[in-house]
Amino acid sequence: MDMRQAFMLFLCAHAFGFYYFSSFREGKKFRRLIPEFLIYTIALALVFAPVLDGNNYLYALSILILHLLLSVIYFFTAGRSGNEKVRDTVFVIFEILKIAAFAALAFLHSVRWGSFEPWRQVRFFLDRFALDYNQVLSFAFTLVLIMRPANVIIRKLLSLMEEGQNENTGYRGSVTGIIERLLYVYSIFCGSWLSFAIFFFAKCALFSLVIRKKEDYGMRLYTGSVLSALCVIPVCLVSASFF
Repeated sequence: MDMRQAFMLFLCAHAFGFYYFSSFREGKKFRRLIPEFLIYTIALALVFAPVLDGNNYLYALSILILHLLLSVIYFFTAGRSGNEKVRDTVFVIFEILKIAAFAALAFLHSVRWGSFEPWRQVRFFLDRFALDYNQVLSFAFTLVLIMRPANVIIRKLLSLMEEGQNENTGYRGSVTGIIERLLYVYSIFCGSWLSFAIFFFAKCALFSLVIRKKEDYGMRLYTGSVLSALCVIPVCLVSASFF
């Protein structure tokens, strides 16, 4: 459990800083990396603040250095490439590398330091509202990942799978995907994998009607729905055990 707690905190901090506060847009100038890295640092500090002590500064610093190195490498390799598929491929690979690095850091933390202990003031606040720190962390971890990060990764994976330029679902598609994943999470946290399966297959059956009328657009929706479900399952497998 200690390793899982550390992994959730590390990944939640990265997602919070990179996807919600910083930027991953291509075609930007190199000097834009400096303010974005500062924003990422501040966001990371906000997530780590309730649990920061002398043992944890090293891990926060490791995440900062890892993100900075990969951001600079991405900028000078794929970031300025005119090939969108190359940019998307490198982006996804780098995010996978970060997740693997966070898992390794979480393992080291669990071996050396054990579980995170929030500040006394944070524990007092949580106790006042009868909240458990692990459950709060799990809930935040799940919500942070299934919203904007999942939308970005799914969009890039769809871009890699497509041969040409297909119709973009845009803002409405992103909101629909978030609502869909929230329903999946609710089903899993309630312990009802049956409702998860029923909703998933009902949605796939509905998209089969769209495919008959507009094959390219329908297949994009169908594939996005499958990827959306696949994004939820590993996140919930990590966090659901605390509920």
